[in-house]
Amino acid sequence: MFSGVLQRFQRFQRAFQAILGLILINIVFLVLSPTYRQIGNFQNIFAQATVLGIMASGSTVVLISGGLDLSVGSLLALIAVIVGTLLARGYAVWLCIATGLLVATGIGCINGLVVIGTGVPPFIVTLGMMMVLRGLAELVGAGKDLYSFPWSFRILGSGYTVPVFIMAAVYAFSSLFLTRMRAGFYAYAIGGNPEVARLAGVQVNRLRLVYYALGGFMAGLAAIVLTARLNFASSTFGQGMELNAIAAAVIGGTSLSGGIGGALGTIVGVLVMTCLSAGLSHLGIGSSWQRVAIGVIIVLAVWLDVAQRRRVLR
Repeated sequence: MFSGVLQRFQRFQRAFQAILGLILINIVFLVLSPTYRQIGNFQNIFAQATVLGIMASGSTVVLISGGLDLSVGSLLALIAVIVGTLLARGYAVWLCIATGLLVATGIGCINGLVVIGTGVPPFIVTLGMMMVLRGLAELVGAGKDLYSFPWSFRILGSGYTVPVFIMAAVYAFSSLFLTRMRAGFYAYAIGGNPEVARLAGVQVNRLRLVYYALGGFMAGLAAIVLTARLNFASSTFGQGMELNAIAAAVIGGTSLSGGIGGALGTIVGVLVMTCLSAGLSHLGIGSSWQRVAIGVIIVLAVWLDVAQRRRVLR
């Protein structure tokens, strides 16, 4: 009981720190940039946050369980060209979407099976899978014109209302999964100490497979929303997005060591990154300096995580 209360307190504390950072960032940009204050800007921020937000929700669950998935960016590209190819051939929209989500979930399962079955660190397994999936995306999408999809598909990414609704539904599910479902609750135990969790009767390997499958599913859903929004598919999608997803989770308070984190903190982390990028753009600061600023924030977030862990151990 005490450990559960402590975990909830840690999640709240880290989410509160991320929210405070988000508020301070917006105050600065609201003061410095008149264009940042426009309603349309905040609509664009929410629309831009959806794809990363959906992907980051899956990465959060994997990280909490003590895992890591570097392949989700390449997986996004592969699912985009698969769905785009099926749509271009005239298959029903629902079938294209279902196929994309099924393939994404299956690849997530493969990641989990390899990690569990070989004992190779998740970093190495998913790094290799990242390269495999990027190559497959290039092969599937080579020489194809994947654009001008049906409106019934494009509505999933058009404007900001539907994509934001999808992202909100994803985070509602992630929050319920981590706080109300047994499998989600066990993610914290496995990430904190997998051996203790195993001795307590937790099916560690089986649940790890579930977490990687969920991460794959979310990457597939993000691919569908991105493809619908841009109205074309490309094997270049998702480059570097896996690192952005991990960064958003870490900024939101999820520990790279596992056992700590939550859905609320991650969505705040996504908004921190999106608002920072948008605000710097409104101030006329280029993308290179935007990456520098986000990198500094990531380092600070990790440093804060390490400092808090040391404080708890004392």
